[in-house]
Amino acid sequence: MTTTPGSPTSPDATHPLNGGELESGLLYAVLTYRGELASWNWSFFVPNPEVTPIGSSGTLFHVVDNESVREWKFEMEVKDVVSSPHVVAIVRLANVSFLGDYEDIVGTDSLLPMFQSVVIPPPGSAGVKDFSSRTWFLDAICVLHDCCVAQCDDVWLLEREIRRCAFSAMDKYLENSGWTAYRSERCN
Repeated sequence: MTTTPGSPTSPDATHPLNGGELESGLLYAVLTYRGELASWNWSFFVPNPEVTPIGSSGTLFHVVDNESVREWKFEMEVKDVVSSPHVVAIVRLANVSFLGDYEDIVGTDSLLPMFQSVVIPPPGSAGVKDFSSRTWFLDAICVLHDCCVAQCDDVWLLEREIRRCAFSAMDKYLENSGWTAYRSERCN
């Protein structure tokens, strides 16, 4: 396997994608910087194809933590990920255009109920201590796989792949050069 300049050096690494915009009809993982070298917030993103450049508007699905009481909640919000100063890595996961147009994909009959079905531990429960946006993301991948929206045979290998992409993207990010996009080899 040949490597391209700026690509990860491990032989099975996912190579960066070119371009400053995303593609419509696709589901992406978005990792944002949390202030520590190896710590990111994990989320899903579907770009709105009506707004250019693609990725400057779309729907972000994620969980957020009220750290004072360790209470997690699911959120769905419209975001511009390609201009965000916090985005480190964007990883193409799956083509979800078979679910319909953008509004259908992010709507109440497609991705939204799948993400809402992922269990979030209640405040004060034993599960809160180990819960994170990463664990929620990985559980959501399993739901997407079970619903035949994304094909991911090994969620742990996908996690390693995405973490490897984020580590690789950190140099560029820390030099204030923005995010790097990748295509997953473990999920489609």
